[in-house]
Amino acid sequence: MSGTYRLSDTFALTARDSGRDGHKIVYEAAPGAHPVISGGKRITGWVPADGAGRVYKAKVGDIDTRQLYVDGELETRARSGKNPSGFSKTSSGYTFTDPGLNTYKRPSDLEVVSSWGWKLMRCPVRSIADNKMTVQQPCWHNAHLQEGQEIQNPTWLENARELLDTPGEWYLDKGEGEIYYMPKADQNLSTATVTVPLVQDLVDLNGTRTNPVSNVSFRGITFSYSTWLAPSSSEGLIEGQAGFRMVGNDPDFDATRLKWQKTPGAVNVSYGHDIGFEGNTFTHLGAVGLNLNTGTQGSDITGNVFRQIAATGIQIGGVAVIDAHPDDSRDITKDTRVDNNVVTKVADQYNGSVGILAGYTDHTVITHNKVYDLPYTGISVGWGWGLTDKGGNSNYPGNLGVPVWDTPTTSRDTKATDNEIYDIMKSQADGGAVYTLSSNPGGVVAGNYIHGTPMPAYGAVYHDEGSRYWTNTGNALCDIAYQWLFLNHGMDIDAMGNFTTQPAYSTQANSTGSNISGNISVDSCGQLPASIVDDAGLEPRYRHLDPGPEVTDHRAPTEPGTPTAVTDFPTVADLTWPASTDDTGVTGYSVYRDGTLISATGKTSVRLPGLTAGKTYTFRITARDATGNESEPSQVLKVTMPSGSDLALKKPVTASSSYAKDYAPEMAVDGDLFTRWAQGAGLPDPSWIQVDLGASYDVNGAITTFEKSSGYKYRIEVSSDAVHWKTLVDHTPANTTTRTDYAHTDDPVTGRFVRLTVTDSSSNGGSIHELQVYGGF
Repeated sequence: MSGTYRLSDTFALTARDSGRDGHKIVYEAAPGAHPVISGGKRITGWVPADGAGRVYKAKVGDIDTRQLYVDGELETRARSGKNPSGFSKTSSGYTFTDPGLNTYKRPSDLEVVSSWGWKLMRCPVRSIADNKMTVQQPCWHNAHLQEGQEIQNPTWLENARELLDTPGEWYLDKGEGEIYYMPKADQNLSTATVTVPLVQDLVDLNGTRTNPVSNVSFRGITFSYSTWLAPSSSEGLIEGQAGFRMVGNDPDFDATRLKWQKTPGAVNVSYGHDIGFEGNTFTHLGAVGLNLNTGTQGSDITGNVFRQIAATGIQIGGVAVIDAHPDDSRDITKDTRVDNNVVTKVADQYNGSVGILAGYTDHTVITHNKVYDLPYTGISVGWGWGLTDKGGNSNYPGNLGVPVWDTPTTSRDTKATDNEIYDIMKSQADGGAVYTLSSNPGGVVAGNYIHGTPMPAYGAVYHDEGSRYWTNTGNALCDIAYQWLFLNHGMDIDAMGNFTTQPAYSTQANSTGSNISGNISVDSCGQLPASIVDDAGLEPRYRHLDPGPEVTDHRAPTEPGTPTAVTDFPTVADLTWPASTDDTGVTGYSVYRDGTLISATGKTSVRLPGLTAGKTYTFRITARDATGNESEPSQVLKVTMPSGSDLALKKPVTASSSYAKDYAPEMAVDGDLFTRWAQGAGLPDPSWIQVDLGASYDVNGAITTFEKSSGYKYRIEVSSDAVHWKTLVDHTPANTTTRTDYAHTDDPVTGRFVRLTVTDSSSNGGSIHELQVYGGF
């Protein structure tokens, strides 16, 4: 039935409450009902607290909370302005220049909040006197353990009556049992519903390894008004990452790595089997929304809304040794499906938390979710920074004190697919829309539509420390401020067939064995394939959960004309087609090869590399408009590629100089786009590389892949004797504008030797990944 069911303690289930004999226990809203499970208490009896009538107070007795809501809106604990001046760090806290702080009535209520990188740290104050602020231990100690990421001066101060100076702020005076609030202009406390949450865990499913809770579902229920008081303790909230915090009094940072404590959920499942959450709302919650602990298997989280939550929205699995290297398979968190959920405005108080997190888990599927408006990362997968993987992390001598296991972790087969992720990284740095850590055999990031990522997102897709065995394909990325992909010690990672308006990516820190190729850059968001964009995020029957702006244009463009092809190279086809028309304008075209999407463009032409000589292909084109309506496909074009091969492949080669053995000239004709020749360090232009084809050919074309995406002037010449040269290509008047440059002529040049001379490298030095030469006898 509808109504609010207020809890004074946790509603807890055990194995005795499981469904049995093929039956499931379902806690479900009655048809048309909207039941609310609440850990909140309504506050009434407000009276003026000052002569001006701006601040009100109410008697609340012996309670504690970190949140207050007025008519369902989270209000702000009284705080200072941002980045207050006059603070200097000391061994025990700070000195300050504002004498007013010395007069605070209850300085031990005060909290220092400091933002740094991916963390928002919180430490409670112990005392204030003589312009000195002493911060509680062990919080202050732990806040200085990670070298280079120590707590800084306050970003703001929080939770003092003296700071209550702005409408919408509140303060709980636990000593007097009173709560203070300064209402906003449109709020009337005599009629408003003011709620403070008092219960941490609203619902717990407490199974064990031998007696799991099983076959239980929750449908159509709102879980609301929980709190979490651990950040108010002497340990505060000092994150390692993603809301997992350092506690205790370890001597150094490395000693903490396997001990970070998990943020609890308003709803928690431990050793649960076949537990379902469908059509629920998680909101006004003071920690994590939904938390799946160790040994939870076969969970289904579908069609829920996670909104206005203090920490992570959905948290799957743990990060302890028992989760990474369990002695018993019953401890593994596995077979979790998270689909068609809305995750928004979460991590709104503990900003280092994320939208959706999967720790050490086996076969987690995160698909068709809408994740947006977050301070930090959207979806975070994996843990351990490669240290807990089999053999440890070779980047760190001694594995940073973490034991070296000879077995892999439980992390595998994680699928992050077809999600819409946007408007993230709004306050923190060093994250991404999809962020990964450590090995994950079978891991896939595919079909996601990622847009609106600012500079602090180091990569829209970010494979961090030890990330391994991930495949990234078919993602569409738009409005990416920095780079679409970042590998920081990412290994054996494939990224192919993605579409982005931001072509920049980078790899570093021994990122080896990866294949980043065949990704398509387009000029605008409207040129991204509509088939990816439209399919990402909530599926049609769940879009009512978060409708977005009303769409009025439902008319697709007309079918494009039949394409034609030119095949100057055995591996490259150049397609053109007559334009489509549309009532609001065509913004882009998608290209399908044998039924599979392979390219996109804003033009009525496209170059398709990477084809196979002598093979027959079929091509079709679709058009899209700004709304994302996609046309019917064009008529089929069948193309048989000409025969032929790269004449320079693995042939003898010389160069003007080489940077090192790993950058020898052979690397430019080895067929591997991830090796390259580079000229000697510090040498001036020009530089050259020369190939002996082994016989005389009528050379009619070359494909050159440079290290940089632009900035080279070059020419290619052909000779029969390596003495007398004739020009095949002259690209010296202007710099290249793409990484791969194509040159073809209808007047072949006959010869055995081919030389490419870089006449101007824009101070980058001659550097070529691959030189391919084509022609015939």
